[in-house]
Order: sequence, then C-alpha cells, then structure tokens
Amino acid sequence: MRARRGLTLLEVLVALAVLAIGIVALERLLGRSVATIADDARLTRAMLAARALLAEAALGSPEPGVTEGEANGVHFTREVRPTLHPGLREVRVRVANGAQDAAACELVELIRVPAR
Repeated sequence: MRARRGLTLLEVLVALAVLAIGIVALERLLGRSVATIADDARLTRAMLAARALLAEAALGSPEPGVTEGEANGVHFTREVRPTLHPGLREVRVRVANGAQDAAACELVELIRVPAR
C-alpha cells in the first residue's frame, strides 16, 4: 500500500471554513472595539466639561437659576439651587453631546457661597 500524501479536498474546505469564521469574528471584534473607544472618548469629553463647569461655579458662586449653552463642543445645562443653609448652593450640571443625547453626564455638588 502506498502512503497517503497531502490533504483531501474536504479537509481543505473545512480548514478554510474555520479560518473564515475566525477572520469574521476578529473583524466584528475590531469594529466593536473602535465604536467603544469612540463612545468612551465622547463620555470623557462630557465629564471633563462637566467638571470644568462645576469648578467655574465654585470659583464664581453663581446666583440661583438655570444656564444653558455650548462649551468645548458639548451642550450643557447648569442649575443652581439655594439650600436650607444660606452659605451653600446646590449646583447640578448636565452635559451631553447633543440636546437629546441619552448618554449624558450629570454631576451634582454643593458649593460654599462666600460671605458678602
């Protein structure tokens, strides 16, 4: 009997199918990774803008009310409320990439109002 050499056509087809499935899975993983990185960058930019707005409020001690606008390419809403303690104010900052962005960043902080 002669020894068999090489691969049969069926073995080659099975190997190609396994390789194709692996390549498709890697491609989908790469696509999801890129989308996740973009979402993380967007949320990080929103968080930094919210922290900057809170720091600005802490330095300037704004009057109670609502302020809306655009800062650093994101839409923000800053609401300042009086508290029961006259020396404190509640500052609520909501930052989003668009006015209707569902994945917005919201921070709340109590700030001290300097005596006048």
